Amino acid sequence: MSVFEFDQSLQLGVQAIDEQHKRFIGYINDAWDALERGDDSEEYLYILNQLMDYAMEHFSFEESLMREFQYPGYDDHKQNHNRTAEQLFEFDMRLLAASPDDCRAFVQFLQDWLQNHIKVVDVELASFLKSKGVS
Repeated sequence: MSVFEFDQSLQLGVQAIDEQHKRFIGYINDAWDALERGDDSEEYLYILNQLMDYAMEHFSFEESLMREFQYPGYDDHKQNHNRTAEQLFEFDMRLLAASPDDCRAFVQFLQDWLQNHIKVVDVELASFLKSKGVS
């Protein structure tokens, strides 16, 4: 069951980034589902590791676009990615203990972060990319 939907408010109008955000949301929903089913920690951690790997792939993709099109907000956007990556790895260490509360907090963090990141940080990037003809 999806608890987090990719709706109009999250759509940026840059197809590749929108598709990646949809996939990221899919991983978040998979993690919520695993928690709700009471899956063992091994299954849950597998999903979270996929999600974290994909987040790093997504950050690299956005950063390559920013460099290619000489995005003036590159440094700030990259710092945002770096801070998020640090937070993800801190959570990963806590999850090794397999506390259900930590697992729920992690998935909630991801959901909240992604919504905020898309609506605040990525919307500026998308506007810039569209001005350069990227759709």
